[in-house]
Amino acid sequence: MLGGRKFLGLLSLFLLLMFTMPAFAADRDVDPQMDLHGLPRLSAHRWMAATAGGAGIGAALGVLIGGNDITKGILFGGGAASSLYLMSHRNTASGWRDWAFIGSNAALGTGIGWTLCGCDDGAVAGALIGGGGTAFWRAFGGRQGVQAAVTNAKQSVQQDISH
Repeated sequence: MLGGRKFLGLLSLFLLLMFTMPAFAADRDVDPQMDLHGLPRLSAHRWMAATAGGAGIGAALGVLIGGNDITKGILFGGGAASSLYLMSHRNTASGWRDWAFIGSNAALGTGIGWTLCGCDDGAVAGALIGGGGTAFWRAFGGRQGVQAAVTNAKQSVQQDISH
């Protein structure tokens, strides 16, 4: 069954683990960064946790619906969860907020384009549409900025025509 050396190796490994386990079972030091249950607080990392949770849900749906295609589900679920979290929490990723929106919507667009087309060109087109559209939207300042740009363009065209 087991040779002499393999048996002695496994026996020594078992004894080593048996005698060193109590050292790892000691109580941990009190840390103010930990909550009452001993888990790290997620308040500073809720955006990442929401994105990871959305990616997990998307992966599960990708397996259930898409026939073992996890990657499309991860892109779709993670991008959607990240975008929803960023829209509902205005102070998240304060210095990187625009880039976070662009990355989230690029991932969402990649997942949608890849799923609809089923080809690599659909994934690239979805990423460009999602990321580029978001960059355009954020550069103009959202709905008010786009409306102001359209209104100013109409006024400048009318001024040019009236001369």
